[in-house]
Amino acid sequence: MRRLFFALPVVVLAIAVAGCSSTSEQQAQQSEAAAAKAQQAAEQAEQDAAKAQAAADKATEAADRATKAVQEATIEINRVADHIDQMQRDREAAMHRHRRSHVTKSAHKAAAAKTAAAAPAAAPSSSTK
Repeated sequence: MRRLFFALPVVVLAIAVAGCSSTSEQQAQQSEAAAAKAQQAAEQAEQDAAKAQAAADKATEAADRATKAVQEATIEINRVADHIDQMQRDREAAMHRHRRSHVTKSAHKAAAAKTAAAAPAAAPSSSTK
């Protein structure tokens, strides 16, 4: 019985170690599975990051094209505005010349009429001599 008494703790210890080893083995498998999932998640994250970088590059290119289009449109708008301003200055100058010409013509007509009126008055005195 003494033998059995000493053997019993050894058997219990062996069962406990076997139980612990199976628990450890199960934990190791779970850890490996978790590590594999983490690895897959990391790979997926890298792929997503690469896709996001490609999308960001495309967005940057589109923004650059839009900026260039805005600059070109601004240049064209400024060119048209300058042209309109020049047309307006030309029109105002033409109107000013027309007004001045009209006043000058009226002054010439008045002077011619005055000269014509003075000429007949001067002509009879010349013919009497």
